[in-house]
Amino acid sequence: MFLKNQWYAAALMSELETGRPVGRVICGEPVVMFRTESGTLAALEDRCPHRYAPLSKGECIGESIACPYHGIRFGPSGECTLIPQQSTIPSLMRVKSYPLVEKWGWAWIWLGDPKAADPASIPNYWWFDAPGWKSFRRLFHLNANYELCADNLLDLSHTPFLHKTSVGVPEMVTIPFETRVEGNTVYQYRVMENVRPSPFVAEWGQFKGNINRRATVTWVPAANISAELIYEDADTSITIMLTNPLTPETEKSTHVRFAWSRNFGSDDPNDPMSKRFEAQSLQILEEDLSLMEDQQRIMDQAGEFRPAIISSDATLVQARRVLDRLRKQELSA
Repeated sequence: MFLKNQWYAAALMSELETGRPVGRVICGEPVVMFRTESGTLAALEDRCPHRYAPLSKGECIGESIACPYHGIRFGPSGECTLIPQQSTIPSLMRVKSYPLVEKWGWAWIWLGDPKAADPASIPNYWWFDAPGWKSFRRLFHLNANYELCADNLLDLSHTPFLHKTSVGVPEMVTIPFETRVEGNTVYQYRVMENVRPSPFVAEWGQFKGNINRRATVTWVPAANISAELIYEDADTSITIMLTNPLTPETEKSTHVRFAWSRNFGSDDPNDPMSKRFEAQSLQILEEDLSLMEDQQRIMDQAGEFRPAIISSDATLVQARRVLDRLRKQELSA
């Protein structure tokens, strides 16, 4: 069961600036998103009620989207605004609409009760608007369950093994972390003092010797994960923010939204350091994505998912407990 009374990052805002509709399956529901001529954001069920043609294959005209089959138009609230073949509009000629809000460079969709859709509950990713911060974003389609993807991001203890040549350091295995739950938010904290920097970190901060590392991971339902990574010595301190809103497509596929932000280096995307940082970041992500699809494949072969739990799973276990509680609340509502 997917949680519906939650915000999901549905599209990059740049995808909706082209004037073309964007079709996407989110939590098993086909959705079309578009921006009207006046700038209004809209999200509708991607199905014309006339002959079930996908509206995402149509075009945006003025304040409406036109079905590609017969040119029937629908406005941002799902109301039919035009049937070219007739002047009267049947009451059934409308489609479901969803709240769609712009925040932090993404369009966020709410699939549940629209009365409960409070934009203030969208996670606070302040660094995208903060001076001095540089970011880049990507979207990946992954053939794996979204909770499996979240498990990976909530368990940084895998980095000495999966990312041993990039950001992993052996000390990660021996230094404990703290997990805390506040309401529906789960936090993980880890402090590592006087450890050698990983190869990529040494390059990013130009560190010559040992450093201190602090990592704070934050999980907000349904699967919005961010991580603040601070690396410093006596002379230099750099911070990287990882932002990963995970949006379920189906039970076995996920839209993985990926952003890396930094408070150091050049603002110029063509600067060699900027290009190298981006390439290194994508290398780290590709290592994770490949393994997650392998996990999903093996889970499908096994026919079940009953993992043995170890101490490094503490944070992801708490996140899954919050999800279970929220699912029960939605079912009983």
